[in-house]
Amino acid sequence: ELLERERPDWLVLYGDVNSTLAASLAGAKRGIRMAHVEAGVRSGDRGQPEEINRIVTDRLADLLLAPTRQAVQQLRLEGEPEHEIAFVGNVMVDALLQARERARASGARERLGVTSDAVIVTLHRPSNVDDGVRLARIVRALADLSLRHPVLFPVHPRTRAALEKLRIDTARIRFVA
Repeated sequence: ELLERERPDWLVLYGDVNSTLAASLAGAKRGIRMAHVEAGVRSGDRGQPEEINRIVTDRLADLLLAPTRQAVQQLRLEGEPEHEIAFVGNVMVDALLQARERARASGARERLGVTSDAVIVTLHRPSNVDDGVRLARIVRALADLSLRHPVLFPVHPRTRAALEKLRIDTARIRFVA
């Protein structure tokens, strides 16, 4: 409905989540040109839902904005036309660099009582959270890391539920809101 009403010249698709795939299908069916940010990223695991989303979105997109040289090469190997591929760098790194000074000035380190370089963790992909063995292995690795650096974890509700259900020991990891 929104695409019909707005009739955009381009649709910018970001990442590999289900809404990315849905938008690419909607755009393709309406003949809207599409640009995929993070194009060419592959895990090689088609059992991972995001991998399917990446592949289909790249096939439907008209402009493939690759974050790495490896992603550019992957798109070439998949037969994408050279004129549709652009190496643009990693927008997540760009966003981090842009926010770094604001984060430093925010006083969060002091409020959280962090005195050394902290590790901030997000963990929500189904392939990591829904597999109890994998989730326990990840948490053990974070606990080991916490011996050298504080581990701060703004935990996603479904991740918290999985940790609680599996009774995984998270004592050395600090959950933050």
